[in-house]
Amino acid sequence: MSNFVDPQTPGTEPQVQSSGSGNGCLWGCLIAGGLFIGSILCAGFGGYWFLSNQIAKYTSETPIDLPTVEYSEEDLAELDARVETFREKLDAGETPEEDLVLTADDINALISKNEDFKGKVYVKIENNQVEGDVSIPLDKLPMGKGRYFNGSATFDVAMDGGVLIVTVDQAELNGEPLPDEFMQAMRQENLAKDVYKDPENAKFMSRFEDIRIEDDKFILRVKRGGEEGVQTNPMVEPGDETATVTETATETGESEADESEADESETPAADSGTAEAVSE
Repeated sequence: MSNFVDPQTPGTEPQVQSSGSGNGCLWGCLIAGGLFIGSILCAGFGGYWFLSNQIAKYTSETPIDLPTVEYSEEDLAELDARVETFREKLDAGETPEEDLVLTADDINALISKNEDFKGKVYVKIENNQVEGDVSIPLDKLPMGKGRYFNGSATFDVAMDGGVLIVTVDQAELNGEPLPDEFMQAMRQENLAKDVYKDPENAKFMSRFEDIRIEDDKFILRVKRGGEEGVQTNPMVEPGDETATVTETATETGESEADESEADESETPAADSGTAEAVSE
C-alpha cells in the first residue's frame, strides 16, 4: 500500500456529475473518462508533495493538444441509447439482456459531450490495456497557477472475486517517467478501491459479474440468472484477495471443529444413560 498523500484539491480537476443514484461512480468514472482522472489525481499519482516540490519538472506552462472524437448525430444517438438503456435497467433493478460493450471511440465520444472533459482527456484501448492522456490546469494548487498537469498512463482493468481492480502499468508526467520507487508503490495500488467507499456504489458494483478489457473493447457484464456471486473485501490490494478467502475458510473450519467437539461431549452422557437403563 502506498503512503502517498491524496493530491485532490477541490476544483483542480473536472468534476463528474453524479446521476443521483449508486451508478454515478460507474458512468462518471468508468464511462465518462473519470477512471483515468480519479486514478491519476485521487489515488496519489504524483502526490501533493510531489507536485509542489517538483512543479517545474513534472508540469508545463502550456497544455497539450489532445484528440477528440465526435460522432454524427445518428451514431451518438445510438450510443446514448445503448448506454441509457443499460443504465435505466440497472436503476430499475432489472437485468440488461446484453453486455455493454464500448470501444475507445465510444468512450471518447462520450467524453466530448462533457465540456469539462473535452480536450482534457483522451482514452485509447490497445493490447487489452486502457491508455489515457490528460492535460489539466492546476490553478487551484499552490504554485500551480498558470501550469498544466500533462500526463499519460497505461492501466490494467479486471474483476477479481467480484471486486473491480484497476492498476497502473506505466506512467509519465510532462514527458518524464516517474521514479521507479514511486511506480513500484503505485503498481500495488488498486486505483478503483474508492469506488466501494460509498455503500450505494458498492451495492451497485456488486451487480456486475465482470468488467474487463477484451479484444480492445471495454466490456461490462451484469450477473444473470439470480447469481449473487462472492465479493471479497474491496479494500484489499491486488494479490491479497486470497488472504480474505483463507481467513474465511479458517473461520469456517474452526466453527465446524467447535460443533464437532460439542457433539462428542454430549455422546458419552447419552451412552451412560443407556447403560444405566440396561443395567436396571
